[in-house]
Amino acid sequence: MKKKSENVSLDQGKIVSVFKSLDSKGIQGVMEEQAKRAALAFGLELLELDTLELCGERYKHGGRTYWRYGSEETSVMVGGARHRVRRPRVRGEDGEAELPSLSKLRDQDLLDEEMKEKMLLGVSTRNYSEAIEGYKGKFGDSKSSVSRAFERASKKDLDAINHADLSDYSFVGLVLDGLEIKGRTIVAAVGVTHELEKIPVGLIEGSSENSTVVTDLLQNLLERGFTLHCQRLLCVVDGSKALSKALKSVFGDAVLIQRCWLHKLRNLEGYLPQEKHQELHLRMNRMMNLDRYKEAKEELRKLRDWLMQTSEQAANSLDEAGEELLTLHKLGIPVALRKSLDSTNMIESLFSVVRQKLHNVKNWNSRNPSRKMQWIASAILHHRKRMRKLRGVKHCDLLIRALGVKVDEQKISA
Repeated sequence: MKKKSENVSLDQGKIVSVFKSLDSKGIQGVMEEQAKRAALAFGLELLELDTLELCGERYKHGGRTYWRYGSEETSVMVGGARHRVRRPRVRGEDGEAELPSLSKLRDQDLLDEEMKEKMLLGVSTRNYSEAIEGYKGKFGDSKSSVSRAFERASKKDLDAINHADLSDYSFVGLVLDGLEIKGRTIVAAVGVTHELEKIPVGLIEGSSENSTVVTDLLQNLLERGFTLHCQRLLCVVDGSKALSKALKSVFGDAVLIQRCWLHKLRNLEGYLPQEKHQELHLRMNRMMNLDRYKEAKEELRKLRDWLMQTSEQAANSLDEAGEELLTLHKLGIPVALRKSLDSTNMIESLFSVVRQKLHNVKNWNSRNPSRKMQWIASAILHHRKRMRKLRGVKHCDLLIRALGVKVDEQKISA
C-alpha cells in the first residue's frame, strides 16, 4: 500500500512539474480542454443515470421492463459545437427507448444561439471554428452548418418581433422609419408604451415605403393586440406620405403625426448652398427648443421667410411639413421629453447598430427571401437589452393627459 501511495505522489509531482513549465496561455488552454472533457463526461454520466433508472442495476434481471442494448455513436452540444460520444442504448417491449437527458444534451437551440451571437459580434461563418478552439472532438462547425444555424436562430428572432403577443402592453406612441438594403426597403416599427419603454414591434420588406406594405404592417400589429393607452396615438414619421396615409387608414382620427425635424433639416439642406447650412441648423434648433407653441409657430414663419429669400423650393418643402413639425409643441410637452419624440432617432440608432452588424455580410443572394429581415431582427434583439426608457420619463403623465385619457379610465378615476 505504501509503494502504491508513493507512485501516486510521484505521478502528481510529474503533472505539477509539466504544468509549471507551461506559460499562462498554455495552462489556460489545458484548463479549457479539461473543462470541456469534464462537461462531456458529465453528459455521459447523465445518460448512464437514465439507463440505471430505466434498467436497474447490471446483472439483476428480475421484473425489468427495459434492458441495456449496447451503445452507439451520437453527438452532444458543448462549447459552441457538436462533439461525438458513445451513448448507451436501451430497449423495451415496444422497441428502443429514448433516454430523457439525450434530447436536452442534443438540443440545437442553444448551439444555434451561440453561433448567432458570435456572428453578430463579427465572426464569419468561415472563421467560426477558429473562434471556438478547445476540445478537438468537435464537428458540425463548417461554414454551411454555421450558416444554417444562424438562419434557424434569426428566424426565431424575426418571429419574436413580428408575431409576439402585444396585448400585455398599451401604447402612447409609434415610430416608423425605413432602411434600404440592396434596393429593398425594410420598414421598422417601434412602439412606445405608457411607461415610455421602447418595444420593437414590427418589420416588413417592400420595394419602397409604400402605403400598402405599411398598412399590412399596422394591421398585423392590431391582430397581435396592439392597444392604444390614450384616445390618440402619437406617430413619429420621417415625412413619407405613404407612412402617414397608412397610419390614418388604420388608426383614423386617433393619429397625431409628429414629423421628424432632422429628416426635414436634411431635406432642406439639399435646396440650399453650403454656406447657408449653418444658419439653417441654428434656426431649426432654435424653433424646436422653444417651450411655447405660439413662439415656435412664429419661428416657423420666420424660417419660411428666410428660406424664400434663397430658394422657393425649400420654402415649399417646409410648407409640406408645416405644423406637423410642431405637434409636440401644440400638445404642451416639455423639451426634456419632446427631444425623445420629435425625431425618428430611436429607430435611427437601431439602424446604426444594424449597419454595424451587417457590415460583414458579403453575399445577400440566398434562397431564403427573408434573410435581410432575419439579420435585422437578430441585430435589433441583440441590442434590445441595452435599450432604455425614453428620456423625460417624469413627464409621462403629462403626455398621457395631452393625448387624452380614455373614457373608461376617466370613469375609474372618478
